[in-house]
Amino acid sequence: MKIPKIPGMNMMKQLQDVMDRAQALEAELANDRLDVTAGGGAIKATFSGTAELVDIKISKDVVDPEDIEMLEDLIKSVVREGNEKALELRQKKTAEIQSLMPNIPGMKMPF
Repeated sequence: MKIPKIPGMNMMKQLQDVMDRAQALEAELANDRLDVTAGGGAIKATFSGTAELVDIKISKDVVDPEDIEMLEDLIKSVVREGNEKALELRQKKTAEIQSLMPNIPGMKMPF
C-alpha cells in the first residue's frame, strides 16, 4: 500500500532540519576559536565564535605605569576586533543555514 503524500510535509521536514542546524550552530560557535592581536602582537586574545573572551596575553613591554591609556586602547582594539570576527563568523554560518530555508513568504530565521 502506497502512503499518500501530505501537502507541506516536505516543507515541515526542511524546517525541522533548519531548526536542528540552528541549535547545533550555537554549540559549534561556542567551540570555535578566533585569535586576534593588537599592538603588533603585544596583546594576543582568543575569542569564541559567540564573542566570549576566552584568553588574553599581555606582553610586559606594553605595561607602562606612565602610559596606561595606551594599554587601555590596545585592549579595546583587540576586544573590538574579536567581537567583529565573531560576528562575521556567525553571519557566515547563519547565511548557510538560511540558504537551506524553504521559501515561505514573510518567514525569517530568529538569528
